[in-house]
Amino acid sequence: MKKSIRFLLLAWIFGNSALLCAAEVYRWTDEKGQAVYSDLPPPPNIKKLEEKAMRGSQIEVDKQSYATRKAAEAFPVSLYTAPDDKCPGCPLAKQYLANRNIPYNEVSLQTSAQMVEALKVLGGEDVEVPSLLIGSKAYKGYSASEWDAALDAAGYPKGKP
Repeated sequence: MKKSIRFLLLAWIFGNSALLCAAEVYRWTDEKGQAVYSDLPPPPNIKKLEEKAMRGSQIEVDKQSYATRKAAEAFPVSLYTAPDDKCPGCPLAKQYLANRNIPYNEVSLQTSAQMVEALKVLGGEDVEVPSLLIGSKAYKGYSASEWDAALDAAGYPKGKP
């Protein structure tokens, strides 16, 4: 009985050791074009950096790039919409954000109370949908060129990788 308990305890410890060994790993390309993985941050001249998590002996791959994650932390994006029959531009706005691979929170405005809340956040006299909120700056109406410039300024990468 003691041997089986010891065995189970050891199996549990070694089975969960990968969780105990989690670490951050940086990936970048050096001046020779070689991919470099390191637990130390890259030199300051490196422009394109990816941050990965290490679990045991494997590097986890995130669906979002490092640049997208950093931009989303600093300037989260919210898309204010209405049902498609009342907002012909809303499907276009959603497709635009999907094409740019922008993580966003959709706020569907369906009640007057939701409209009042949106006015507080977006400002102005009335709510126009679709509207985009990047950080604390609102952009009313769908305009790909205006949204491109605003997302670029916020540090979001252009298009899908």
